[in-house]
Amino acid sequence: MTDTHPNADFNALESRLTRACSCHEQGDYHRAEILYRDLIGQYPGIWQLHFNYGLLCDETGRYEEALENYFAGLAINPASEDLHYNIAICQKKLGRIEAAIDSYRRALEIAPDDIDCLYNLAGCYRSQGDDQRAARVYSEILERAPQHLPSLNNLAYVAHKNGDSAGARELYDKILALNPDHVSAEYMRAALSGETRSQPPDSYVKEVFDAFADHYEASLTANLGYELPSTLRDFYQRLLPRNTPERLLDLGCGTGLIGDTFQSFCQSMTGVDISEKMLDAAREKRLYDTLHLSAIKDFLTTHPNSSYDLVVSGDVLPYIGDLEELFIGVSRVLTALGHFMFSVEHHSDEALVPVLQQSGRFAHSQAYVTRVADKTGWQIIGQTLLDLRRERDEWIQGSIYLMSLSSIS
Repeated sequence: MTDTHPNADFNALESRLTRACSCHEQGDYHRAEILYRDLIGQYPGIWQLHFNYGLLCDETGRYEEALENYFAGLAINPASEDLHYNIAICQKKLGRIEAAIDSYRRALEIAPDDIDCLYNLAGCYRSQGDDQRAARVYSEILERAPQHLPSLNNLAYVAHKNGDSAGARELYDKILALNPDHVSAEYMRAALSGETRSQPPDSYVKEVFDAFADHYEASLTANLGYELPSTLRDFYQRLLPRNTPERLLDLGCGTGLIGDTFQSFCQSMTGVDISEKMLDAAREKRLYDTLHLSAIKDFLTTHPNSSYDLVVSGDVLPYIGDLEELFIGVSRVLTALGHFMFSVEHHSDEALVPVLQQSGRFAHSQAYVTRVADKTGWQIIGQTLLDLRRERDEWIQGSIYLMSLSSIS
């Protein structure tokens, strides 16, 4: 006997949707997609089906398709906060920051107290360089949730970035009162208080560059007068005009600005960075033969000897501090006639140790670099002072160095 009960169709839908969701959760995206599409074809008016299929497209990197499905669901249920929220996430991934902001605002009209939505909205403002709006939203979150650590941390960063050192210290104190083991807050409070450190924690460096990743290049090149990659290239070619290094290692490659500049005269390039988000941006450029997610010291310890003819590290040593371990590691992976070129933030007082600045970055004097180079077997071929980039309307002074392990240059 055929079941003609009114719940029969619902039961069949529920069973098929459960199978689709199970495949989705288990990572069987191909089967899940077939099931979702089949269900949407039969039940096009159920917004949740469009939402689930959109999630699958989002998770597999098909952001335009994800948006199509989310908008199809929104046409059925325009009051869905989840749809507006996920649309905003996709738009942010596609670099459509204004559209993402608009979608987050629409979601907040439906659910004004949604902390995740507010937090992501603040992140969009930061991506635009609008620190004032970001700070207002972080403050709004903290009115609702005073112990929201990510908002406290970001508000401290914004205060610090804009010269409010006292406000930043107060916020870092609040973070540490809530979580005494918060590594980044402890490090930044030390920097702001004039304490000494030999190097920053890896987790702090990763956090900094993950946060920078989606607006790193635009901020540096459009707003801060940053021309270090081309300056390094010109410096190398001026001092070693006959050299044509085959294999380049870019330590702390970030989004690939060094790779952009050096690819024309290197046969192969390897990039290393601690930030996965930075590497994702570099990977999209297809400049590097290989990319490695790793702390620099770990990579240099485990990589084969004599692998590279030129090692370049642009705007990275300020996040390392003590340079002795780095210089030894680079000497191991460099060929006998290879070269190491890097930049530092310059310290003019000839301090014989790296100096932790209030920015959280280290400055290195020429006396210190020379002492560590001598100790670890390097010869400095050339050094010059330059303006690295602007920070709060002032130029940060730096130095670039070119070194070899041999007297033959």
